[in-house]
Amino acid sequence: MFLAGLLSCATCAAQSGRSAEVADLLARAEKALSEKQYPAARQDLQHLLELGIKTAPVYSNLGVAYLHSGNPEEAIRMLKHAEQLAPSVAGIRLNLGLAYFHEREYKVASGYFGQVLSLAPDHVQARYLEGMCAFMMDDFQGTADALQSLFEQEKNNLDYLYLLGISYGMLKRPEESEAMFAQLVRAGGDTPQLHLFLGRAHLALGDLKAADRELRAATSGETLPYAHYYRGVLAQKQGETDQAAEEFAREVALVPNDPWAVKELALMEIDRGDTSDATRLLRQGIADNPDAPDLYAALGRVYLQSSQPKSSVPLLERAVALDPQNGTYHFQLARAYLAQGLHQKADAEMAKTRALARSDTTGQMEQLSRGTQSETK
Repeated sequence: MFLAGLLSCATCAAQSGRSAEVADLLARAEKALSEKQYPAARQDLQHLLELGIKTAPVYSNLGVAYLHSGNPEEAIRMLKHAEQLAPSVAGIRLNLGLAYFHEREYKVASGYFGQVLSLAPDHVQARYLEGMCAFMMDDFQGTADALQSLFEQEKNNLDYLYLLGISYGMLKRPEESEAMFAQLVRAGGDTPQLHLFLGRAHLALGDLKAADRELRAATSGETLPYAHYYRGVLAQKQGETDQAAEEFAREVALVPNDPWAVKELALMEIDRGDTSDATRLLRQGIADNPDAPDLYAALGRVYLQSSQPKSSVPLLERAVALDPQNGTYHFQLARAYLAQGLHQKADAEMAKTRALARSDTTGQMEQLSRGTQSETK
């Protein structure tokens, strides 16, 4: 969501004294955003800032461009400037919530979506995203409270029905849960996608027999991405490690850039003592997914277990940079620093680990939402 039409060309001209240039930059930036040409939009919006056009719409639109360019940290910085200049604009807070959602800071994101709803109570996207944040934190009552009022307009949305059906199930409201899954069947039809949704739902609710049935159906024809990944997760829960490894390998063959399957397969190779194959898998995974923190952390773990802490440090530092809210990464980095005798750095990372352990709000449902959830509406 970008803020168009809030900054007139006349206003720009008055501020900069370069009416033609400013008007052209503004028009080009808004056109680039609408066409999802984010690098071009960033360039024009940065130029506007350089010309002194430091207004809420310019900062906000620049934040949107950064967000959609995979740089949520810079997006947050720009959007914070916009929020200070226009605290009553709901769209700015919505985009801040989205940026924090991408950073997996679900509690902070939920707060911003709540602020949007206080400014615009009928804002469907904010309500939906507030429900998603609650789900990611295993707050099933919060998910139900946020989403149930949207049923009429979302009753054919498979993601929505999945979230609400699981939440009712976790809340021990079986009739409502079954009603959501019955609607999921009606909306999804007899398709591999439907069976994948149902398999994930049964997996989340602990019905492994039903999950196995549905996930087998999801892989019986033209296999969907992530179907073998979830069959691997199921096999792990059943203690069938060889079957799990086979499923993760099938997923990697089908979707080579699936970072979660690569990581799980590599970790299984590590547990088997085959660090060379694990290293190969993780290096290829990083090449295919240069922004996947799990892969850097896993490869750092390989080097750490192989008594190569010096090689593990840059990998773990990269994992922390990509996901600074993950306490496990900080803990592994502390171990790597300690192995090198860097006690001050190790102490600092352990302090971050303890702080994150106290504030962690990420729940188990995040793992069971990989690959198919919509992050925006």
